[in-house]
Amino acid sequence: MAGSKRTDKRGRILRTGECQRKDGRYQFQYKNSAGKRQCVYDTTLSGLREKEKQILKDLQDGIRSEDSRKITVSDLVEMYFEHHRGIKEATSSSYRKIFHTHIKHTPLGKKPICSIKISDMMKFYNSLLDKGLSTGYIHIMNAFLSPAFDMAVDDDLLRKNPCSGIMSKLEKTEKTPKNAMTLAEQKCFLNYLENSKRFHTYLPLFTILLGTGMRIGECLGLTWNDIDLNNKLIHITHTLRYDNYGDGNKFHMSEPKTESGKRTIPMIEDVKNAFMTIRDTNMHLGGSGDFTVDGYEDFIFLTIKRRRLYMPNTIAQMLTRIVKTYNEQELQSAAAENREPLLLPHLTPHIMRHTFCTRFCENETNIRVIQEVMGHKDIKVTMNVYSHVTLDKARECMQSMEKVLQQTLQQN
Repeated sequence: MAGSKRTDKRGRILRTGECQRKDGRYQFQYKNSAGKRQCVYDTTLSGLREKEKQILKDLQDGIRSEDSRKITVSDLVEMYFEHHRGIKEATSSSYRKIFHTHIKHTPLGKKPICSIKISDMMKFYNSLLDKGLSTGYIHIMNAFLSPAFDMAVDDDLLRKNPCSGIMSKLEKTEKTPKNAMTLAEQKCFLNYLENSKRFHTYLPLFTILLGTGMRIGECLGLTWNDIDLNNKLIHITHTLRYDNYGDGNKFHMSEPKTESGKRTIPMIEDVKNAFMTIRDTNMHLGGSGDFTVDGYEDFIFLTIKRRRLYMPNTIAQMLTRIVKTYNEQELQSAAAENREPLLLPHLTPHIMRHTFCTRFCENETNIRVIQEVMGHKDIKVTMNVYSHVTLDKARECMQSMEKVLQQTLQQN
């Protein structure tokens, strides 16, 4: 009958493109972005319409979902390697080795890219952590997976990148506390800054952070009135933050959260020299500017080019760039020299602080002194670091004693 509408076996009216097959399954037929007829199926009408809704939205937005169902994660990474030939040979070799070892023939590698969610990548990365791989190693893996998915987004194969921002989420789920840099890592980090044309200007700042244990806001908020170079003292009385209060982004100064945060930190010689280097640089570039934040002025730390205050989060971003660049160069050097690379872990200003605390605990037994310098309100926080360090020291002592005993017994 003219005007009658198609229904399923239960009498429900079907939409354009929908039908129910003889085997009971529901079918939706449509034309893809290339004009070719495509069909999707489901055992329920509601399930079919969920698929139908996504298909129509993708078609409207220009997302090539039908193509993304044919491309696996491994296919995508191979395409990325093929099209991005600007990657240096040693770095590319390391990327490919990681890809073949951990992705290509795994369940993740065989999945179509359209099915990959952030939760899938979180599960995958956490499984690697459980196997003993470091976060630094996973950062390298993400360094080619994330741009590969970015390429898929740019090509209208996906709506969003499932690797975007995942490393910060991954670090929040880690069960173990973030580790301080080892002495070897700390030495490599500082040596790299000293010899890097691109990052050399950040050497004084990170020397000060690693030599004082200051929080990043405490450090960036320092003015020359807070520094006593003659007596080698740093007076912590305030902290800098960058907030949005509804009337635009602004810097603000506040007191430390607790009274223990107000403290005086003695300078080691490297820290004093770093401050003197900054002072000379500021004088060469025209002084400390005319910035005033809540009555404070004559700030120590200013950007080189624009002579403005640093936002605390930009230091974390700079650390990420430094580590990424160092690791890429170290992979190339290690490959050329046929040795294992010494990679830096993911670093943050807080890890700088934790690294200082660890070095301090390795050389000081008075817990109250450590607590005072660190500005810890609760001595338990200090004790957690100290206990970890003393356990490591105990292991070293036991290993040394074992060697002595073995040598003595062998002589007898």
